[in-house]
Amino acid sequence: MSDLSIEEYLVHYLPGLVGRYLKEDPVPNMDGTLFTLQISITGEKNLVFGITIRDSKQITVTPGGLENPQVALEIPEGIIQPLVKMISSLTSRGQYDMLKGTKGSMDMEINLPDGQDMQARMVFNGADEPNCKMTGSSIDLGKIVSGLLDPTRAFMQGQIKLFGDLSFAIRLTQLVPKK
Repeated sequence: MSDLSIEEYLVHYLPGLVGRYLKEDPVPNMDGTLFTLQISITGEKNLVFGITIRDSKQITVTPGGLENPQVALEIPEGIIQPLVKMISSLTSRGQYDMLKGTKGSMDMEINLPDGQDMQARMVFNGADEPNCKMTGSSIDLGKIVSGLLDPTRAFMQGQIKLFGDLSFAIRLTQLVPKK
């Protein structure tokens, strides 16, 4: 994996990996759906990729942007690999329908094990408002995204902090997979 460039990872490796996740654990009742994600990667190179998943079965990754993606994610190049799990984490038609109707943005401040902070931003269906900000350790946020840690419990225990439109942040918890 370390020998792959970001472009090779996203265009060639990611579709096969997400395709395998979806084949091993298919999401029922997803016929007729189209999920679109645009990833803008900042770092040594600034790159933009569009990811389209049809019917929760077919994934296409295209260099360049998408018109009106459901989710636009701006991230530093260091967190590409953990993103795979997030992309394939839609586990129900309810989550898809909720995502399709969600408008707003979330800024994230991710505390890395080496003490540095990494900034990321998610924009849902092209809307900047409402907006919330979430901060937390990369370990805790990874557990939330993978469904191993309930986001409400993490907030109540101080593992993550939320700022801004808290009702929007609470609605976003419906996107987190349940284990």
